[in-house]
Amino acid sequence: MSNVNRREFIAGLAAMLGTAALTSPLVNAVEVGLTFKPSNKPDFFSDHQLKIVARISDIIIPVTDTPGAIAAGVHWYIDHISGNWINNAQSRQLISGINKIDADAKAKYGSSFLALASETQVTIVQELDDNLKQEPAYKMLKIYTVIGYYTSKVGMTVELNYDPIPGPYKEIPFSDVGKAWA
Repeated sequence: MSNVNRREFIAGLAAMLGTAALTSPLVNAVEVGLTFKPSNKPDFFSDHQLKIVARISDIIIPVTDTPGAIAAGVHWYIDHISGNWINNAQSRQLISGINKIDADAKAKYGSSFLALASETQVTIVQELDDNLKQEPAYKMLKIYTVIGYYTSKVGMTVELNYDPIPGPYKEIPFSDVGKAWA
C-alpha cells in the first residue's frame, strides 16, 4: 500500500486516534478485540464474503517476518464485530461494500475477487486505499483489520513487544510507603 509500512501506518493511526476522541464504536472494537476468541463458523458474513474479508485483511497486513492478519484470525474478528457489535447501518454498509468489491472485480476483470490473481487483488486493494474517502466500507474494513490484528494474541505478542510484568519486582517495606494509597 503506497510507501507506508505497517509500523508507520500504526503510528499514524495512533496519532489520529490520539488527537480525536475515541468514539464509542472504536472503543467497543478494541474491547471486543481484547476478549474475542476466533470461531470456525461465520456469525454474520456468508462463506464467500468471509473469504473476501480474509483476503483483503491479508493484503492489508500480510505475512512478513511476523504472522499476518489471517494467522491472527482478523477475518473472524471482523465477522464477529459486524454481527454483534456495530450498528445495523454500519453492518449493511460493510456487506454492501464487500459485495461491491466483488461485483466491481467481476465487471472489470471478468472474475470474482477471490478468483483473480494475487497481483490483481493487491491492485484492487491499492485502488481502494488510494480512494479511502470515497470507500467508507473499505475504510471501516481497514480500521477493523488493524484493531483486530493488534488486539489479537499474535499482534500483541509476536508483532509488538509484550512485557506482561514491566520492570522487575521489588519489595518496598510499608514503612517506606507511609499510609496506603487510595
